[in-house]
Amino acid sequence: MILISCKNCHKVFKKENSNEFICDRCHHKITKRKKYSLQVSFALVISAMLLYIPAMVYPIMNITQLGVDNESTIIEGIISFLDYKDYFIAIVILVASVIIPLIKLIGLFLIFLSLLISNNMDNKLKLNIFNTIEFIGKWSMVDIYVVALLSSLVQVGEIFNIKGGLAATSFTLVVVLTMIAANSFDTRIIWDEKENNANRN
Repeated sequence: MILISCKNCHKVFKKENSNEFICDRCHHKITKRKKYSLQVSFALVISAMLLYIPAMVYPIMNITQLGVDNESTIIEGIISFLDYKDYFIAIVILVASVIIPLIKLIGLFLIFLSLLISNNMDNKLKLNIFNTIEFIGKWSMVDIYVVALLSSLVQVGEIFNIKGGLAATSFTLVVVLTMIAANSFDTRIIWDEKENNANRN
């Protein structure tokens, strides 16, 4: 007999084998592991890492004031807030738009890479990193919310106009791809490695 849990409602079943079946609580299809979960999640994280570069390099906001266009990247925006002594806003943007996405990308990349190359990183550490990434993930969209809010509220023709720049699209894609990568990953794979190593020994 083996124990298999439903990924959707977490009910645990006793089964004679690991064949697919339907959960009697939530009617979710249960498989031993998500097929190609690691490969798909790893590919999405690599794509997000590549998009992180234009998200930092290109302007996230285009401001037209009295016919004059001004563009600013995320980093330039942080520096501007520091110059105006708005330290709280600068720190919030720095943490939410630079540090948190970078932590998420590096954390997921290390977890997936460690599983692909079968290194000796502790499984509990991998799971703790993954859970932390999921917890902090909701704060990654602060910049996009600000740009979207300003763009919808401040539209006065050529006198004063705010639009999202190329970096806003790239940054949104970084956040979305990272969220999909985390959601697509089957964390049970982390423990398969330990089981397989034990079987080989």
